[in-house]
Amino acid sequence: MVNKIVRILIVFSLVLGINGCKGLETSSQSTVEALTSNTSRLGSIYQTDSDQESKPAFESVLKESREPWNKSSNSQDLRDLPDLPGLLIRQPIPILYYHSVMLEAENEVRMPPDQFEAQMDFLCDNGYQSITLNQLYRAFYQGASLPPKPFVITFDDGYLDNYTTAFPILRRYGFTATVFMVSSYIGGEDFLSWPQLKELVASGWEIEGHTDTHPYLSKIDEITLLHELKSSKELLELGLGKTVDFLAYPYGDFDSAVLQAVRDTGYLMAFTTERGWANPNSDARQIQRIYCYANMGQNEFSRRLQNWNY
Repeated sequence: MVNKIVRILIVFSLVLGINGCKGLETSSQSTVEALTSNTSRLGSIYQTDSDQESKPAFESVLKESREPWNKSSNSQDLRDLPDLPGLLIRQPIPILYYHSVMLEAENEVRMPPDQFEAQMDFLCDNGYQSITLNQLYRAFYQGASLPPKPFVITFDDGYLDNYTTAFPILRRYGFTATVFMVSSYIGGEDFLSWPQLKELVASGWEIEGHTDTHPYLSKIDEITLLHELKSSKELLELGLGKTVDFLAYPYGDFDSAVLQAVRDTGYLMAFTTERGWANPNSDARQIQRIYCYANMGQNEFSRRLQNWNY
């Protein structure tokens, strides 16, 4: 039984390594040692004849492995955390958020393409692997596994250049992304069309909610608030043939009434503009992200990927 578990864990770890620009990554010594250590503990757990009897102890080991930062020092730098196998990590994860990828002087939300590509190159060279929001949700709240250095790319609003410029760059690196689409903007000038959105979905991207008209949600009445959230969700689901489970708040604006409306309309997670990494200990509808802006520089970009509470 134990040998079988070892084989499954090692094979699964190798499969997770086949992702993104680096192709097949070799497991580190620390990962092998951690897997061996945990599997040894599992061996003592599985000495009973009943899987049902051993299940609580097995889940206890997994829970301990998925919550390393709660058992470490108060340091917020992930370099100080213990080295754990990629299969079992459950820790803060960087979510990058952009708007547009194009050159426009003195407009910080327009990330120049060469800077954007340099950032993707940095991520690739440092072994980061992109994941989807669905994968993030399942890892945070359902115990699913992730690769050792996961990150998420998001774009707010649904600009056309997300398809014409960012998409080809990300495809070269094997990365995917999420577009938080303002539903009334679809097909508008300089915004994504339905065929483009469908092509992105077919290529592994996610298209999620960003309301119908991009208002300040805390400043509108309850009926309008529910309409903004629900109509956008339903339109995207109908047009794309998939569920829309995630939302980004326009302008990062929300209050307690907005949080309740987001729950009532069925969004599983919602994303703010507050600085920091996504943390599984946070409210699922108040998830932080890393703002990426024009001329931020490679040093600043790197710094934001080294400290989860930068």
